[in-house]
Amino acid sequence: MIEPFPFRAAGRLIDFMRQADEPGLINLAAGVPGLDSLPVEELQAAFTRAFANDGAKMFAYHHPEGNHALRELLASRLIARGASVRGPQLITVTGCTQGVQILISILIKPGDIVAVESPAYYGMLEVLSEAGARVLPLPVVDGDGFDLAQTEELLARWKPRALIVCTALSNPSGATIPEENRPRLVEICRAHGVRLIEDDIYGELVDGGAPKTMLAWDDGSTVSYVSSFSKSVSPGLRAGVCVPGTLYEDFAARKCQQDLHSAVVAEVALREFLAVGALDPHLARLRERNARRRALGLDAIARTFPSGTRVTPPRGGYMLWAELPRACDLAAIRDAARKERVVFGAGPVFYTQPQATSSVRLNCAKASEAELVSGLESLGAILSVA
Repeated sequence: MIEPFPFRAAGRLIDFMRQADEPGLINLAAGVPGLDSLPVEELQAAFTRAFANDGAKMFAYHHPEGNHALRELLASRLIARGASVRGPQLITVTGCTQGVQILISILIKPGDIVAVESPAYYGMLEVLSEAGARVLPLPVVDGDGFDLAQTEELLARWKPRALIVCTALSNPSGATIPEENRPRLVEICRAHGVRLIEDDIYGELVDGGAPKTMLAWDDGSTVSYVSSFSKSVSPGLRAGVCVPGTLYEDFAARKCQQDLHSAVVAEVALREFLAVGALDPHLARLRERNARRRALGLDAIARTFPSGTRVTPPRGGYMLWAELPRACDLAAIRDAARKERVVFGAGPVFYTQPQATSSVRLNCAKASEAELVSGLESLGAILSVA
C-alpha cells in the first residue's frame, strides 16, 4: 500500500556539487552539461551588448521580481507553449532550486503531505526533508511517468498539499509526461485541491522541441511553474524563472527576503541572448549533441553492463537511468569506481525509502566522448563482477 511517511533525504546536493569541477574525474554523476556545449561566443556577445545598453545600471539594485524586458521575453516563450501569461506574472529566480524551495516554504509546514515522483531529484527531496514534509511517492512506471488512475486515487485519498513533478525528461528517470495526459493531471490536482509544482528545467531539451507546459491548462489557481537555463544555456548564469500563479505575492516577498533580487548582470546578459534569437539555434545544436552522447552511452551500457540491465531511452536530454538486474552494494561499487576515477549517481539518493533493485543515474554530457565510453566500460566491468 502506498501511503505518506516522514523521511530523511539520503543524499546531499552539496556533495554532488563539490565534485562537479574536480579535476581528473570521469564525471558521470553531476547532472551538468559539458563545457564544450555552452554557447560561449553568443554569451560573450550578449554581455557586450548588455554593457553597451545598460552600463552602470547593471551594477545597481533593481526590481525584486526581475528585469522587466527579460520577463516579457520569457513569457513569450511560455505563450508559444500554450500558456496564457504576461511578463508581470513571472519572477526571475537564482536557479530552479530556489524557485522550488520558495514554493515549498509557502505551502508546506512540518507534517504536511507532499506527493513526489519515485524516483525523484535528490536536491528537491533534500529540501522537502528539511521542511519536515511527509512524502507520498508516486511510482514512475515507464517513460511516460505516472499512472494517472493510480495518481488520482492516491491524491483523492490523501489530499497532499502539493505534487512536485519534473514534467519533461524527469531527473533521474528520464520520463516525459505525454501532452495528451497533461490536462488530465492538471484537472486531477484541481479537483482535489493539490498545488501542482511543475519543474520544467529540462523541457527545452526534448527532441523535437519543448512540449506544452502544464500552464496551458490552468489559470494560476492550480499550477506553479519553475524552470531555469542551467541545463539549456549555462549553469553559471544562475538564471531561472517562476510563474507562481495565485501564490505570486507570497513568493515575491520571500524571494526578496532571501536575496533582494537575482543577479542583474546575468539577467541582462540573458535578455540580450534571447532578444537576438540566439537560444533556438543553440538548442538545435545541443539536442543533436545530446542525442549523439545518449547513443554512445546506450551502446556502452548494452555491451558492458550486466545482462538484464534496463534503460528506457528518454525523449531527449543527456542523462540515462539504468536499472540493474539485481540488488548490489552500490557503496562498494562507488568506491571501486572512484579508484578508477569514475563517479556516478547511485540510485538510493533518488528515493525516499530503500529500494530492492539497484539503479544508477549516468550523465552523458560532461565527459568527453572518449571518456564517456571508457568510464561506462570501467563501471560496467565493476558491476559485472559485483
